[in-house]
Amino acid sequence: MPLWLYCDDTSGNLLKKWNKHNSFLFTAAGLPRAAVHKEFNVHFLWTSNIAPPLEMLDGIVDQLE
Repeated sequence: MPLWLYCDDTSGNLLKKWNKHNSFLFTAAGLPRAAVHKEFNVHFLWTSNIAPPLEMLDGIVDQLE
């Protein structure tokens, strides 16, 4: 099944230097455009304040394989 992966900085702080968290989420790529961004179609995968996004993505790919 094709997936769209999203990475987002979810710290919520005005200064991104402090308490930065990167989160990965996914949506099924085959959904109609009107349904893609509805909350119940966006699924959480991972959050880290230590690992950089590319390192996190390596772990996600390993799990999907």
